[in-house]
Amino acid sequence: MTLLNVIWPAIYVSEEVQKFWYLIFLTIIIETITIYVFLKIGWKKSVLMSIIGNLISGFLGTLVMMFAMLIWHFAIDRFLPNATFDKFNWIATYFLMCLGSVCIETFAISKIFKFSFKKLFIPLLIGNALSYSFIVFAATKENDVKQAKQKRIENVFYKPLKNNYTLLNKKDVMFYTAKIEIEYDENNKISNISYPLEIIFKYDYRDYFIDFPFELRLSTDENYTEIGNGRKIIYLDKLSDTVKVVLEQKNPDENIGWTKPIITDTLKFVRSKTE
Repeated sequence: MTLLNVIWPAIYVSEEVQKFWYLIFLTIIIETITIYVFLKIGWKKSVLMSIIGNLISGFLGTLVMMFAMLIWHFAIDRFLPNATFDKFNWIATYFLMCLGSVCIETFAISKIFKFSFKKLFIPLLIGNALSYSFIVFAATKENDVKQAKQKRIENVFYKPLKNNYTLLNKKDVMFYTAKIEIEYDENNKISNISYPLEIIFKYDYRDYFIDFPFELRLSTDENYTEIGNGRKIIYLDKLSDTVKVVLEQKNPDENIGWTKPIITDTLKFVRSKTE
């Protein structure tokens, strides 16, 4: 409903950075060596600069760049076939988050220890680049292992009985065929813990990252999951022939807004054999 209901690749990258938090020790060692070699200063000062720099990069840098990537998506998404989660955006996210974190770390260290930004940038870049490279490798490897355990994937499609809706803000939203991926293990048994229904929609999202005007949820569920750029995932406990989804909208009264949303429609998705 607000910024916190939006998802974008940088959120997942930030989670991966947190997951591999122990890499900070390796990065500190690498940066200590590069600082010592490039700046030709003592080991104690090199270690101190590396520790402070990594604390800044690991916490402040990652957080700032995660939200800074919204600017990138606002400018680029409309030109990509898969919008926010296009492969190009994933590559750009890793690259820009790494580069941005290095710039923040370098700027902070240059101010604290009175070294020029230019002299610090390369030694700090080396450590961060190696850390992000390992994260990409580990995440890719983890995904490969997961896919190897899957015998096959079956898509179950759900077609909306009505495609087009006019929102309270007078803009239209178009819903397309939704789908659920059913995963089977090596014994050909369903391995899903839940069934993620992926709802695809088209909406003019120029003001998307400021305040999203509608939300989707199950008619039997008061809880929300994140709504993405043209994409919403709703988790079902079991498969059924019909799924009812509530279209809930921001109250047009600016003094009320999302504090008292309005349910305007119930979308019905019917199971179909074909897309």
